[in-house]
Amino acid sequence: MKDPMRNYKKIILGANRYSDSEESEPLLSSISSTSCSSFGSMFDARLQSESEEEHPFQTKLNIPEQNISSLSPLSVRKKFECQLIFGPNFRTPIVDMYDNKQLVLDHDDSFNKETHFIQKHRISIQSNTAKGSVSCGDFSYSNGFMDYKEPDKHTHNSLVTIFAIWNTTMGSSLLAMSWGIQLAGLFPGIVINILVAALCLYTCQLLLTVNEKHGMPGLDIEVSHLCKDLLGEWAEILANIFSIIVLLGADIVYMILMSNFLYNSVYFVHDVFVSQPNLMEENINVLCPTNLTMLLNLTNLEATHPTTMFDRVWDLYSTVPIILAVILFGVLNFKSPTFFTKFNSLGTISVLYLMVFVAVKAYGWGINVTDWWAELNIKPTFAALSGMLSLSYFIHNIIISIMRNNKNQEHNGRDLSIAFGLVTFTYLFIGILFYACFPLAKSCIEDNIFNNFSTKDTLTIVARILLMFQLFTVFPLISFMLRKDIFRNIDQVFKNYRFGDFTYKKVMMLNVVLLVICVLFACFLPKIGTLIRYTGALSGLVYVFMLPNVLKMASLKKERQLTTTKALWHLFILGLGTLNLLSQFFIKD
Repeated sequence: MKDPMRNYKKIILGANRYSDSEESEPLLSSISSTSCSSFGSMFDARLQSESEEEHPFQTKLNIPEQNISSLSPLSVRKKFECQLIFGPNFRTPIVDMYDNKQLVLDHDDSFNKETHFIQKHRISIQSNTAKGSVSCGDFSYSNGFMDYKEPDKHTHNSLVTIFAIWNTTMGSSLLAMSWGIQLAGLFPGIVINILVAALCLYTCQLLLTVNEKHGMPGLDIEVSHLCKDLLGEWAEILANIFSIIVLLGADIVYMILMSNFLYNSVYFVHDVFVSQPNLMEENINVLCPTNLTMLLNLTNLEATHPTTMFDRVWDLYSTVPIILAVILFGVLNFKSPTFFTKFNSLGTISVLYLMVFVAVKAYGWGINVTDWWAELNIKPTFAALSGMLSLSYFIHNIIISIMRNNKNQEHNGRDLSIAFGLVTFTYLFIGILFYACFPLAKSCIEDNIFNNFSTKDTLTIVARILLMFQLFTVFPLISFMLRKDIFRNIDQVFKNYRFGDFTYKKVMMLNVVLLVICVLFACFLPKIGTLIRYTGALSGLVYVFMLPNVLKMASLKKERQLTTTKALWHLFILGLGTLNLLSQFFIKD
């Protein structure tokens, strides 16, 4: 027999029929159904027991003679009783399988006489002789009792989930991947990329496993909540702090990139309409800024100072970041960044364009590797790539939220693995192809590959404009999340749960501080490769190497399944993260 509450809901979801012409039809026929009690009558039933005694049930029995032996009296009785809303107040009918009569229950509903119209209910049962069972009719009820349906959870299929992870993980590391491979060596760079991707995938799986065991269904549990439940408040604070560091690092890198793209785009327009054409510059498509810097340092020469008013006003490391900050300040003070979420699809377009850009350039250059055996050797600066990759594959602080919306939860592991595979392929495609085909010395590769191209290169111009517009829409979203995290943590630390409320004064003050920090880095440390590897190594130590493994050990200990071997394995991964961070301080860019 089905669960009673489910059957009650089935009763109430039927269709009402009040016409007299339908009373003669069998209840379970295609043209008739029963009416149900009103909202008041159902909740006032216990208060109206005396009225029920005045209107008892009258029963008649009508069971078809054919195939009568295939029916079980007990099944008829139970199937009928499962439909009764007020079981204790009704008289259970006695079904005689050998009496060819129609069973009709007339219930004169006199509940709640003062406020509700009295309806007469008829319930009849017709046997299903073909199957040898009795089916229950559908009942309708539209006044709100038990017809409430929990809103369907907004979920996505596996394909959407996979590309959501892919699109979210892709970031500014794409522009610096070739630079990282150049610091590690071609083949060691491939191996390091795959190993870090596998390690990040493993720790993401650990977080999902811990959440399945200790997360609360129906609640938006994040990594910080798991840390508080399993490790204590200190772990929650640590997780929140380094989540803020990741967002702040992203804002700084995006400010540097936007300043670069804006500077070169405006400079291109200025050269087209104002400057005289320079045939020598137009013939140079690939640049090596590193050699120019080394030449100036070795010969003690100074770069030519700007000679025009435009060059003085439009300087990459002074005026451009400040002008950009003034523009961004206006869009950062919105109460909600909903408008900017409409441009999320630009991320996918930008990544695809960048892949096409690299493929076209590589096709024109051809393979430019003179000594393949030398590319097998690992370079002493390989840790720069591992530090950068710790941020490149960083999605740990939101992976639980993304996978929670996956429609098929049993496929979480598979979908996450496929997504990480796509991310790894994208990084390797751009990094290896650009590195192997770059026509100049590999040491010339910049941490922003667009710096290796002239400002007049057509494909580069389009890429810079597209990425600048994309980052201009992403920057407010990152800043909004950063603002919410900062206010929430202040509320948590000082127990002042009104501080996080939106006021323009607080928001403007925070945005001023944020933009000042970003401008300082854009002016004095505009090296996105260095920023990415330090941010990745630091935040990766906490979110990639530490918290997932410590949470897993705490979960195993709680279940009394933590063994020495398992503990040593998780501590080994934590040790790798520590070495990854310490090694960053011994690398000179």
